[in-house]
Amino acid sequence: MTATPDQTHPIIQLTPIENTLKSLLLDVADYILERAIAEGGNAVNTPRTVLRFTGGWVRDKLLGIDSHDIDVGINNMTGYQFGLLLKDYLDIPENLQKYKKNRNNGQLKDAIVSLHKIEANPEKSKHLETVTTKIFGLDIDLVNLRKETYSDDSRNPQMEFGTAEEDAMRRDATINALFYNLNESKVEDFTRRGFEDMRDQVIRTPMEPYQTFKDDPLRVLRLIRFASRLGYRIDEDTEDAMKNKDISEALKLKISRERVGTEMTKMLKGPDPRGALQFIDRLELYPTIFANHQDDVGVDTSSWALAYNALQKLLHSDNTSIPIARVRDLLIRDAQEVYYAWVIAAFAPWSTVPDRVAQGPKPRPPPARAAEVARDSLRSDNKTINLLRDAARHWRSIVDVKSSLLQGRMSGTAAEIRQQIGLHIRTWSKDWRLCCTLAILQEVAQGGEFNKVIQEYNQFLSYLVEHDLENVYDMKPIVNGVEIAQNLASPKGPWMSKALDMVIKWQLLHPEITDKAKALEEVSSRKEELDIRSK
Repeated sequence: MTATPDQTHPIIQLTPIENTLKSLLLDVADYILERAIAEGGNAVNTPRTVLRFTGGWVRDKLLGIDSHDIDVGINNMTGYQFGLLLKDYLDIPENLQKYKKNRNNGQLKDAIVSLHKIEANPEKSKHLETVTTKIFGLDIDLVNLRKETYSDDSRNPQMEFGTAEEDAMRRDATINALFYNLNESKVEDFTRRGFEDMRDQVIRTPMEPYQTFKDDPLRVLRLIRFASRLGYRIDEDTEDAMKNKDISEALKLKISRERVGTEMTKMLKGPDPRGALQFIDRLELYPTIFANHQDDVGVDTSSWALAYNALQKLLHSDNTSIPIARVRDLLIRDAQEVYYAWVIAAFAPWSTVPDRVAQGPKPRPPPARAAEVARDSLRSDNKTINLLRDAARHWRSIVDVKSSLLQGRMSGTAAEIRQQIGLHIRTWSKDWRLCCTLAILQEVAQGGEFNKVIQEYNQFLSYLVEHDLENVYDMKPIVNGVEIAQNLASPKGPWMSKALDMVIKWQLLHPEITDKAKALEEVSSRKEELDIRSK
């Protein structure tokens, strides 16, 4: 017997554009019926096309969040079939005109930009033809209601037509299984738990969680993302299934590294990255998500929470008794750097693990562990891999230089100390600020008291500001190679890089001098050190 949705359902208020879209889609449904009857169909027996807005759009509307992405579920044909009929309907000039009434602001200038057909493909997760298109400025997916059958070795199901209830029950969470029935203008909850779980702020699978995750282990990461994004808790039975070793193994075997990386990126760019990392930590999923594919070396996450909680405090604490805001503003300057700071926090456990030992007759140094795991487990991009490499390579040096400065252990005059620190920063890479962020997290993770660590880095960064070293990584020599070669009356050669380094060191020692002649004089006086060879 087909279940009926809960009779008590909330009301969704459509925007004017959404109302216009609804009217259009229902008019197309009527057009489909009229065509079928005109072609000899029986008005009583011809099935009606029932349309539903599904999934995330419904959830977001109930939360008061506007969304421009709408999935339209169709009960009796594929998305592509409906899309073609939609296009036929709008090709009739008078049909399009009626949706433009009272819309003179250009919103309906182009009713449909294009129909993009996604072919039926047994190698992909969507085995029935669907369509993506843009209608009235909204991103629309047209797709038939469906049910799924899974095999043991793939997360890509066999798809076939299904009922609204079957379509709801196949989804990853009850709160994502709510439908808005356009024909009846009401919200439907075929799982009978969606409304309740939204009220109680709970993430739960519509069906038995173990089998849900065994079928598609990526749902584990999706539910963590939704829980952290919405600030919801995960149902206890659902969490227990997430921690099951079978599910961890399935996540490794059935899900591509790219998909795992995509989910992690969405979590770390979301509203609560710390919440996402807490879920991963508590559910003991770190070794599964951030897996070592090179050897059997493991990673210790026992103090990881100290690191990601420290970053949360650094980014969001308004405690004015310590200079958190100053340290934050100097190290993490925009939204992109906030994201990369969370990437660094996510990989903090691996950044303490020694690199692999190079093997073979001509061994090449392997990447830093954190960079290697990012490459192998998440298929991270080069920017991320290089950042993790640099942060893992340099955070210990940063701690040492900072401590040496504050404890007065650096030898030399004030100018020489400035020079030493400037040269260190130039070795820490262009992302030295994010490398410093990892140094802070590691000091806290290794037992440092947060307030004390922040005080120390404030002193260190204040020194850099006072001595004009913030942008030292980008500092250029005040003389170029041509000028040096002419001054020494020597052809360019391998010696030139050493000469330019001399200039940089001299500039750091004498920041008040901007005369090129003085810099050239310095290089000339040390010409013998350059080992210039005549041709």
